Amino acid sequence: MKWVILSILAGVGIWFFLNRPTRTSSPTPVPEISSVPSPTTKPAELLTPLDRAGERVTKKPFGIFITPESSPVTPERFRGYHTAADFETFPDEQNSEVRVRAICSGPLKVKERASGYGGVAVQACVINGSPVTVIYGHVKLSSVTGTNFSAGEVIAVLGKGFSTETDGERKHLHLGIHKGDSVNIRGYVSSQSDLSAWLDPCLYFCHD
Repeated sequence: MKWVILSILAGVGIWFFLNRPTRTSSPTPVPEISSVPSPTTKPAELLTPLDRAGERVTKKPFGIFITPESSPVTPERFRGYHTAADFETFPDEQNSEVRVRAICSGPLKVKERASGYGGVAVQACVINGSPVTVIYGHVKLSSVTGTNFSAGEVIAVLGKGFSTETDGERKHLHLGIHKGDSVNIRGYVSSQSDLSAWLDPCLYFCHD
């Protein structure tokens, strides 16, 4: 009888061992992109586009993944990884002229109206010895009157919020820095790896 009981208990133990729940590993979380990266020494050739720049990047920093459902801006019509940093305007600037200064010295390459921007100006510059193109988005096109700009010189005035000057967007500066000589004004890319074609403006301007 003793051996019968032991055999039954052994069998039950084997059954529980074979049918115990298996542990599944938790999915590896996708690392979030910091909205304020570690400061980088700002090259002497660069100047800040707006006063109090470090206080302005509060909604869409470089690299943030935007969807209509998760965006800090409503309504939202875009989706993808943000290729620029959005420098917001302060409440007392909504009805006043906000001048945007060229962050570097170089010629104007593009001045046009574009979907998603309203007015956009693109300047060719050199940062740390490498060519870049700088995108100034949501500007009043008629305010861009020069063909060559020095760092710190006014390159444009921000467009009126929620108007054709900003293509219906809020009043703010979309500042993108694209590597190389080619002009690329895309505000969003579908792949995080595609962000390598741009520089994060906050590396230079969000710690002032």
